[in-house]
Amino acid sequence: MKIGAISLGCDKNRVDTENLLGFLTEAGHEIVSAVDMADAVLINTCSFLKSAVKESLETVFEARAVGSVKYVIVAGCLPLRYLSDLTGEEGLSEADAFITPDCYDRIDEVLERVSRGERVIMTGGSAQPKISESRVITTPYHYAYLRIADGCDNHCTFCAIPGIRGRYRSEEKEAVLQEASRLIGQGVRELILVAQDVTRYGSDRGEDGGLIDLLRGLVRLPIERIRLLYCYPDKCTEELIDFIDAEPKMAKYIDMPMQHASDSVLKRMNRRDTASSLMEKIAYVRSKKSDIAIRSTFMVGFPGETEEEFQELCAFLEKARLDHVGFFAYSREEGTPAARMKGQVSAKVKKERLTKVIDLQSHIACERAEKMIDQVLVVTYDGIDYDKECFYGHADRIAPDADEKVYFTSAESVEIGESYPVRIVKTDKLDLYGVALECER
Repeated sequence: MKIGAISLGCDKNRVDTENLLGFLTEAGHEIVSAVDMADAVLINTCSFLKSAVKESLETVFEARAVGSVKYVIVAGCLPLRYLSDLTGEEGLSEADAFITPDCYDRIDEVLERVSRGERVIMTGGSAQPKISESRVITTPYHYAYLRIADGCDNHCTFCAIPGIRGRYRSEEKEAVLQEASRLIGQGVRELILVAQDVTRYGSDRGEDGGLIDLLRGLVRLPIERIRLLYCYPDKCTEELIDFIDAEPKMAKYIDMPMQHASDSVLKRMNRRDTASSLMEKIAYVRSKKSDIAIRSTFMVGFPGETEEEFQELCAFLEKARLDHVGFFAYSREEGTPAARMKGQVSAKVKKERLTKVIDLQSHIACERAEKMIDQVLVVTYDGIDYDKECFYGHADRIAPDADEKVYFTSAESVEIGESYPVRIVKTDKLDLYGVALECER
């Protein structure tokens, strides 16, 4: 068949989609770039938040409405979380099949059965899902996401992930190294390690320091850069920070989702940090000579969040002056402890607080961006923005897809995946604009 694929949600979902595409190509199917060219549409869904569920369902409806599409296959977190609702009498009749991640290696069987007129529900496969040796990279070829674990044991009270993806399960070290080697063989120069919490790698097998042991194996491969995302702050040890600082192949970048900075809110969230411990962690990272960038995310409107607690968060942001920050408003997710808490914050107040922290951090970020003018960054060329008539890319301290872009011009030819020294000449809010140094001569 001709298969169109749509991947929703996080980068961990992207990895799942790329493996699905690999299994499909191994079975002889053709991947097409547009839904209206496809016989079957595969939708890898997200159900982390209500808004993600809404987007997933709307995507299914839109695919079903395309006249040339014969089959719609719903995969991923939506069937993991809501399978009985989706497959019941009042369920999602627009879908021809539902498949969960533990069965992705059987996607060809699903297509064969739907082509015979069956409605397929496929769950309960391998506890450790298989990885396709023909994984299809959907990022620019020079960087790729490497998932090292699935599931989560942190049990933050607001989060539905443990109920959706299950307990934390680390990939075997040799399997990770083999997949990394395959990706490098395809031209990947930067590996971006992802999991719900990469710092717990190996903990489910009783391994202390499993992440650093894995990183030591990865840096021995012919890779240019390794980047870490989603490091739970209390597990982001001094040893790990020292390793990032000292190892030339490690991107000078660390993503530590902190979620809040009021001790009382953090306690209600079942987080193991305090505002003081978070600030100490930031100070330790900042003490390193390699100038490691810190990215984080914060939530506003958690149940019971008072104005005083919100102001504690604002004061923390002013003091911390983090390099990259994302914000979101609390979403009351069924089945989570926080959904049952008293003091649910109104939508109006959540929206107001979200606007305030975004404005606050934008001011901080713009100040930081202004200081980059006249500095030279080594920028990896990722693509072209035809509207801006510029190349764009990312630097060591800037993650692709997640952070601001560095736009640049060059009178000389440039190649995607190569890195170039770029002098920053101006900013536009958070984005940086520069000129390749060769053009200044």
